[in-house]
Amino acid sequence: MHLLAERRITKLDFGLCCSAAMRPFLLSLLVVLSLPLLACERVLLDERFYDKRLLNWTVVDDPDTVEGPSKWVVESDDWLHQRSNIWGRRGDFLGRWYGSFILAGDPRWDDYKVTLKAKASDDDGFGIILRCQDTEHFYRLMWIKDGFNGGPLTRLDKRDGPDYTELWSAPKSYKLNAEMAIEAEVIGDRIRATVDGERLFEATDGSYRRGKIGLFCYAQNGQAFGDVKVVSR
Repeated sequence: MHLLAERRITKLDFGLCCSAAMRPFLLSLLVVLSLPLLACERVLLDERFYDKRLLNWTVVDDPDTVEGPSKWVVESDDWLHQRSNIWGRRGDFLGRWYGSFILAGDPRWDDYKVTLKAKASDDDGFGIILRCQDTEHFYRLMWIKDGFNGGPLTRLDKRDGPDYTELWSAPKSYKLNAEMAIEAEVIGDRIRATVDGERLFEATDGSYRRGKIGLFCYAQNGQAFGDVKVVSR
């Protein structure tokens, strides 16, 4: 009996010694395995709008719009505001919702996550642009409140030339003068978004694999955006 107990103790001690000896190796392995994950989450853009010159941004107004041009301006609250009611085109706006957008980033960006704050004091349309290859090829996630303009509506669409194709939509809009936390992610052919931490949608489309990000307004005189951040995935 004593011999058996001694053998059991010896095996237990050996296991503990091996565990202790393995700890540095396991810790090193964990660090090595985590490095690719850290590299995949590189910050591509971190815009707090402290610089009023908008040096990293390009404004695009759709042609044949009315009540333009757009007026994108950083104000004393360190938010980016759009102060024009630009919309159009003349006689053709529902289903396309032309307006103005402002772009930033690199056309080579592929898989990334965008986070930002948005606050609306008008009841028409605003949104974000993903994987913008040029001014006529991108994805747009848009919110509209006004019933005359097709609201309440939240919609993901794809622009190809002058036309927009719906990829997903829901009959919901937004609250006036309330801050929204928006997150959108594009990985491969998957597009997903959340608002205030709650899942909004997940869709798939493989048309555009890379491109810049942007902010969008349609007849929205009184839209603010803040803390725009893009992280690679």
